[in-house]
Amino acid sequence: EIARYQAQAANVRGLALRREISIEKETREQMRASFEKELAKSDNREYLSQTELLLRQFRLLPRETSLSALFLELMTDQVAAYYDPASKRLVAVSEPPPQASDAPRVSREVPGMECFVYVHEFCHALEDDHFDLERLMRESSRDLDGNLALTAFSEGTAVLAGLDGLLDGYGVPMTSASPFAAWALGLLGRVDLEEASEQLEGTPPFLTAALLRPYLDGTVFCNRLRRDAGWGAIDRAYTRRVPATTAEILYPERRYLPGFQAAAFEPDPGLLREATHGVSVNRMGALGIALWLNGDRLAAPSRHSFLKGWMGDCVYFLKGGRQEVQTVWLSLWERPAMAHAFCRAARRRLRDAFEDTPVAVQRDGARVTIVWGCADAAACERLMACARRSRAEAERPGWLASVVRDLPLPLRLLRYPAFSSGVELLGGWAAEAHGGEDFFRGTLACGLLRTEWNPDRHAVGAAWGLVSHASDRRADYTYWQLPLLASWHRRGSGEALRYRWRVLGGALADGDERRVRLLFVPVWRDR
Repeated sequence: EIARYQAQAANVRGLALRREISIEKETREQMRASFEKELAKSDNREYLSQTELLLRQFRLLPRETSLSALFLELMTDQVAAYYDPASKRLVAVSEPPPQASDAPRVSREVPGMECFVYVHEFCHALEDDHFDLERLMRESSRDLDGNLALTAFSEGTAVLAGLDGLLDGYGVPMTSASPFAAWALGLLGRVDLEEASEQLEGTPPFLTAALLRPYLDGTVFCNRLRRDAGWGAIDRAYTRRVPATTAEILYPERRYLPGFQAAAFEPDPGLLREATHGVSVNRMGALGIALWLNGDRLAAPSRHSFLKGWMGDCVYFLKGGRQEVQTVWLSLWERPAMAHAFCRAARRRLRDAFEDTPVAVQRDGARVTIVWGCADAAACERLMACARRSRAEAERPGWLASVVRDLPLPLRLLRYPAFSSGVELLGGWAAEAHGGEDFFRGTLACGLLRTEWNPDRHAVGAAWGLVSHASDRRADYTYWQLPLLASWHRRGSGEALRYRWRVLGGALADGDERRVRLLFVPVWRDR
């Protein structure tokens, strides 16, 4: 069975496993020991230490809570399987997660969940084999934003692969790139996580969202690329330009597809002189800012519309004697109005969480500076004056270009270098056409006519899906439908061949590889 899941993952991703991976079972205690060993590595210790400092300074982690201990507990309790890129092994838990007696049982008792989990993890193994996930993970651990961005990208591809494996197991003529499935997955970016807080009770809301949101937002991002250009677009992203910021994940049309480099900050020399015991530097990023602004709520980042204007941010933790830390947070925005909206939201958040410490907030055009952790208000203002002399460099669009991008223009001509160009009429509701490297997609009147093709998928349709044909090379299926008359689809080949057909929706006749019925009466069965 596990070999079948591995073959499914290889077929869906179009990548062959070039090396053997060890497949093992561990108890919860053994898994805990494995995680402890992983967290003890110097790179992971350094990342957790820097992230813990950030969370404490932003009042997101209680003083008495250790981030590494909390993370270890969460991983031990919640993980059903994992792939370790260092040891090249895939490990599944041999016992269910501990749950309260009145908690709903959701793991492998959900139909197909075992298939989803294994295909998901085999996808990680395949991508590590071809694109060196271990190196990418090490490079992304320089700051919180970069780590969340890579997590979103790698988990997004694995979620899509797992879903396609699940749909294959159900035998339905659909993949996550099919129009309805792609539309439904696109809604994940707007999903709140309030129910998740009940299952992760006791976990700080920021950490809960930081663990779960990359799966949702990463799935939306990856399907945006894969929906147009097939899995080859994901492969090219791995080899050419992996998303380095969560702004690229959340706003691909605005950041990733046009090409984006986050703002570079150069602190004023006087700022660094304040740090008598060293400086720690980090970056919150668009997703981190959204989660911080949410406070105890687990709302989606889309609630903060100004975040699409994030151009970069940098947090300096200036360490002094007696474990004192002064925080200087610089951020740059696409235009002054977006910086002003961020300022208002940040002031509200600071009033709620920083009543006991002096805080200074200042906006200079499209740049925002926030300072806290000083001995008194006067010291805060002196540090602010120094911080405002810091420099920020970024390729920002002009004010008019930025405003026009947000206007609901009736006609838009879109061009994304190295990916696609296209046209949209009335926001794509009336008509749209997009073409790029090895793909084309066009629709008229939201599906009155529709055509798409890329190396993985070919589809044509009319009358909003009443007449349609689709074939997917990776999922190995073909589907035909004639309005109200008949439908037919096939999956697999040889011994794995499955097919199903219906006439008049099955009322007149229907059948598959095992049986045939006329007027709901069985007339043939494969013995």
